[in-house]
Amino acid sequence: MERIVFMSLIISLFLFLHAVEMVSFAFVHPLCSSHDSLALLHFKHSLSVTQTVHYRESSVPKMASWNSSMDCCRWKGVTCDIFTGHVIGLDLSNSILGGTIHPNSSLFQLHHLQTLDLSYNYFSGSHIPPSIGQLVNLAHLKLSYCYFRGRIPLEISHLSNLVSLALSVVGYDVQLSREGFNMLFHNLTKLEVLSLSNVNISSSIPMNISSSSLRYLDLEYNKLQGDLPNSIFLLPNLEALRLSHNTDLTVSIPKFNWSSSHSLRELELSSTNISGGLPTSLGTLKALKLMKLSGCNLLGHIPESIRNLSQITQLDLSDNHLDGEIPDAFSNFQKLTSLSLENNAFIGPSPASLFNLTKLEYLSLRNNLLSGPLPPFTAIRLQNLERLYLSQNSLNGSIPSWMNSLPTLSQLSLGTNHFSGPLPEFKTNSLEWLDLSENQLNGSIPQSLRDLVNLNILTLGHNNLSGEVGAEMFSSMKYLEYLDLSHSGLSWSSNKDDINTTLPRLEYLGLGSCRVKDFPGFVLNSKFFWALDLPENEIHGEFPKWFGGVSKLQSLNLSHNYLTSLDHLPWETMVVLDLQSNSLTGPLPSSLCRLSKLHLINLSYNNLSAEIPNCLFSFVQLTVLDLRANNFYGPLPNKFPENSVLIHISLSKNQLEGPIPTSLVNCTLLQLLDLGNNKFRDTFPTWLETLDALA
Repeated sequence: MERIVFMSLIISLFLFLHAVEMVSFAFVHPLCSSHDSLALLHFKHSLSVTQTVHYRESSVPKMASWNSSMDCCRWKGVTCDIFTGHVIGLDLSNSILGGTIHPNSSLFQLHHLQTLDLSYNYFSGSHIPPSIGQLVNLAHLKLSYCYFRGRIPLEISHLSNLVSLALSVVGYDVQLSREGFNMLFHNLTKLEVLSLSNVNISSSIPMNISSSSLRYLDLEYNKLQGDLPNSIFLLPNLEALRLSHNTDLTVSIPKFNWSSSHSLRELELSSTNISGGLPTSLGTLKALKLMKLSGCNLLGHIPESIRNLSQITQLDLSDNHLDGEIPDAFSNFQKLTSLSLENNAFIGPSPASLFNLTKLEYLSLRNNLLSGPLPPFTAIRLQNLERLYLSQNSLNGSIPSWMNSLPTLSQLSLGTNHFSGPLPEFKTNSLEWLDLSENQLNGSIPQSLRDLVNLNILTLGHNNLSGEVGAEMFSSMKYLEYLDLSHSGLSWSSNKDDINTTLPRLEYLGLGSCRVKDFPGFVLNSKFFWALDLPENEIHGEFPKWFGGVSKLQSLNLSHNYLTSLDHLPWETMVVLDLQSNSLTGPLPSSLCRLSKLHLINLSYNNLSAEIPNCLFSFVQLTVLDLRANNFYGPLPNKFPENSVLIHISLSKNQLEGPIPTSLVNCTLLQLLDLGNNKFRDTFPTWLETLDALA
């Protein structure tokens, strides 16, 4: 009997626990509202999965899991209220969706929605429906990068519960009226995040912005106009202010403390008009982690107060008119990972303090007036440096050895300076880009250069190097795309095995004034090759037959050689053809007329003869035509096309005759016209006076 009672208790306890579990499950996994489920299914069927645009590798067609056999609260991207079962959240971002969201879409029947994220999809240029204003409970609305077009509806400003609004777009295909822009700030008083980058606003920012809750404001690329209101800087909780690339926006940075000085972490004002220089008040922004003020017309010195920005990780002051010496205040930026001061007028030596920043990954000081040698110490602290740009200064001395042993360095640019001495031994193979051009380096190329197997770009031109190099020297560089040794002092050595050398990614080869005697056969092995630059060499005769197999050739410079024949030009992709100062004879080949994409053709200072082909005067993309100092004869064809883009025409020192063609009047961009030393018989064409650009 006792056993029966005990078993009854066990069964009762089990049933009780099961009931509790079912009740708990009901709260955690509520049944979806049938109304909302049906609305979602109708919304699904109104759209499609598209392969037109792939934003990210993580794209997932979330709607694929939606079907009537499963409770909609379990569908991907759907969040339900745990008590009512109403759909309160819909995240279909990055779901490869396509089609059009119509004003009567069932989406707008989900009146309990608090979060809607449709970003990173492709709605094929349709408009944002005004019906979006019916979702009055929305707190978070994200419609960024959806390929919408047209005007943002005013109804969005009726969503007074919005906390975050993201409508960033690609291009300027979406517009926001002045009225709509003002209403956003006036009505959405709870807004904390507003992101409208690339939306065409084309108006000024409202003068009295008092959204005390605003934390993140992104108005980049909005074509904003007028003055930036000071009220922006008085927002007490502002953490990120992004207004870059509004070239008609005038900014006056406060000269005194900002209300947001303790909260502001990101300040991006690049490509706006900032009057004057950097105020000392910037030093009050002690929480700042990112500051980008490039291209702002800034003047003067960097203030000493900048040393207070000890939390800064990214600083960009490039493309301004800043001058003076780079202050030692930067030594306080121990968290700095990226620093760009390029394209300014800084003078003096490059401060040693910059080369002691242990977390630095990117440093650019190029195109300044820096002078003197680089710090000679071993930069053991620069273990994280990946990109170093010091080109276009007046730095001198030898290249310090520490620079060639940085373990993570991938890009090193020291071009256009006064560095001297031999090339250093390279002790790391992480380099992908090496520019040492336009210096005074001497000696031969070290064998360690062969070990730079990851190089994409190598430029050593315009130095005082010596010795011979050939294709074999670079054969291990399978990623090499750009090789320029022009005017380096090196001699190029060719042999019959060069044709077997494979540089599969090579696109450009520059060997100007390298005593080249033969066409470099190895370029045939790269299917990407498009530019050959071999001026001032010792190449004789005609083009080899195999050279026509370089099918994508767009730029060919063989000027100042000893070529004698121009039988065939098979490259219909050709844009630049420069064969000046050779020994070419005879008429131009008929194949030249198929090079209709030419922008520049220079065949001057040869012995070419016959009439100039009519086709040359009808190439619609041609900007430079230089055939001077040949033996061309006959009349000029009256073939210059309307809207011609010709800038330079030089036909002097030939035997041309007849009248000057009246179609020259179509060359409205013409800056130079040289027809001297010919046999033209004509009165001065007064219509030339209509060519305003003609010197």
